[in-house]
Amino acid sequence: MARFTRYVSHFLAIVAAAALGLMMLHVTADVVGKYAFNHPIPGTAEVVASYYMVAAVFLPLAWVEIKEGSILVEILYDLLPALGRRIALFLATALSALFYGGLAWLSWGPAVTAWRIGEVVEGTWRVVIWPTKFLLPIGLALACVVMVLRLAEILRGTYTTTDPTSDPA
Repeated sequence: MARFTRYVSHFLAIVAAAALGLMMLHVTADVVGKYAFNHPIPGTAEVVASYYMVAAVFLPLAWVEIKEGSILVEILYDLLPALGRRIALFLATALSALFYGGLAWLSWGPAVTAWRIGEVVEGTWRVVIWPTKFLLPIGLALACVVMVLRLAEILRGTYTTTDPTSDPA
């Protein structure tokens, strides 16, 4: 399960990186079209906000957690003994799993509703946005799975951080 989760999260991180690249090209083409030819690309703002940004933020969450790339605040952590560090790591991981899982659960209903009604954004161009509503629960649920797998490793005593100076056990 852990290996599959790593592959899927890596794939989603690549998709998110591609979304960032496409966003850069799309916005650049829009600006060039607007100022050089007086013809901007219709719907750019809607596509950027509804597709590229959502993909860039939510799809790589699991990959960020696997790589331990999230923001850490270690004010007291380094002062704790080994058992205290392990307990703190367990609690932080459990809270993260609850947070990701809860947000995935809460975002699933609106995604299904958006799909059922065929949600669109009306702007300079009509943009179908219901598919992007599913990126939130997918990214959040996969991040939750990563945290649950990490909890299991912490409980088994097999979890090691990528930071060689840290000693959670």
